[in-house]
Amino acid sequence: MTRRVPKFQRNPKPWKTLGSRKLIDLGEVKIHRDRIVSKTGFRTDHLRLSLHDFSIIVPVLDRDRLVFIWNYRHPIQGWELELPAGLIDYGESPAIGARRELKEETGYSARSLKRLGWLHTLPGISPQRAHIFLASGLRKGSVKREPYEYMKVKILSATEAYRLLESGGIVHSPTVSALGLARKTLLG
Repeated sequence: MTRRVPKFQRNPKPWKTLGSRKLIDLGEVKIHRDRIVSKTGFRTDHLRLSLHDFSIIVPVLDRDRLVFIWNYRHPIQGWELELPAGLIDYGESPAIGARRELKEETGYSARSLKRLGWLHTLPGISPQRAHIFLASGLRKGSVKREPYEYMKVKILSATEAYRLLESGGIVHSPTVSALGLARKTLLG
C-alpha cells in the first residue's frame, strides 16, 4: 500500500495582493502588512511573518531508543521535551541543517538521514516550513551549542516517547508532528 501525501495547492488563489509594506525587520524575523483583495472585492490588511525554515530530527539511537532534549524556552518561562531542531542557515539545504543541528544540540552525528516530509508551522501568518528527518547510525561526539541554548540530552525508548506524546507530556508542536510522521517507522 502506498502512502498518500497531500499535494500542496497553490491554485486557485481567492486573494490578490495589492501591495506589501515591511513593518519590522529584525534580521531573521520580518513582519509585513499585505493589502489584499478577494475575488468578491472584499479588501483587508493581512499581517505576514517571515521566518527561516528549520529542520527537526528524529534521532534513533538504536533499535528502539530516541534522543530528545530538554530545552529551556524563554517565551514560556519553562522547559520542554523536544526533538533536536534548528533554523536552516542561508544557502544550506534542510538535510545539511539537520545534520548540523543534531551535532550541535546533542553531540551525535548520523550515518544515515531519511527525509520524512515537511509541514507548515503557522500557515495563517507565515510560509515557514519544518523539514523532518529520521537520523540513524548515531555516533556520540561533543555538543557545540550556542551561548543562549540551555539544553539537556534525554534518551527515551520509542514506547515511552509515544506514551508521553499521547498523555500530553510532549507539547512542543514540531516534535508532536515529527513523531506523528515517524510513528509507523518507529513502532511498525
